[in-house]
Amino acid sequence: MRCLHRCVVAVFLAVATAQIPAQTPQSSPDGRRPKWQELMDAARRLAVTGQTYVLHFKGDGEKRSGIYVFYNNPLPFCYTYMIPGEWVRSPGQDGYRSQDGRAFVGVWFLLAESLVGVEGATLLERLRNDVTASYEKQLGQRLAGVELLPFESGRPGTWRWTAAPVSVKQRGTLKFPVKILVDLGSEAIAHITVIGTADDQDLARRVVETFRTTSDTACYLPVLETMLRSMRPE
Repeated sequence: MRCLHRCVVAVFLAVATAQIPAQTPQSSPDGRRPKWQELMDAARRLAVTGQTYVLHFKGDGEKRSGIYVFYNNPLPFCYTYMIPGEWVRSPGQDGYRSQDGRAFVGVWFLLAESLVGVEGATLLERLRNDVTASYEKQLGQRLAGVELLPFESGRPGTWRWTAAPVSVKQRGTLKFPVKILVDLGSEAIAHITVIGTADDQDLARRVVETFRTTSDTACYLPVLETMLRSMRPE
C-alpha cells in the first residue's frame, strides 16, 4: 500500500512560550539568515520531492501541543492536518507513539493507484476490503462482522471500520483498534488508526476535523511560514 507521500521527515521544535505575533526578522550580527528562513527552505525542498514536513509544537498554558503535518506538493493536491498532544516518531510503524509507548496514532493518505486490484466500486470500499484482507492475512483467519459505520465528525464522508473481536492462541481475545476512513473523492482516501489513548474515537475525530486539502499551487506554505515566523527562536 503506497502512501501519497514517500516518507515523513520530522522537524522537532520545542517552544517554551505560546505563539507571538509575527515580526519581520532581522539578520544576526554575523550575517546569518533567520532560523525560520532556513526551516522554510527545508520545507520547500521536501515539498518538491513529495515528502511531508512535520512540525512539533509545544505550547504553554492553554495552548495545546500538537504535530502539524504539511504536504505541499500540488500533485495531485496538498493537505495539512494536526494530531493534538505530545507524540514521538514510532520507527517501523509509520506513525507516532506516546511518550510512555502505550498509545499509537497513524495517519495515511492513499492514492487511487495504491488500491488498484483491490475489489470494490469506490476507494472507500477498496480500502475497507484492503484493511480486512490485511488483518485476515496477519491473523490467519476470516473476520466476522466487518462493517463501515458512519463516524460522527465535522467532516462528511467519514466512516469507522469495525469487525467482531477474534480469539488468538496465546493472546486471548483481540479487539481491533479504532480505524477511521475519510473519503476524499476519486483521487485519494485517508486512513487513521488510534489505539491506547484515554479516548481513541475522540482523538481520531479531532484529527479528522483538522484535515484541509487544496489544489492551489501555493499549497500551505504560507500557513507554515506564518507559524515558523511566529515562533520565538531557541
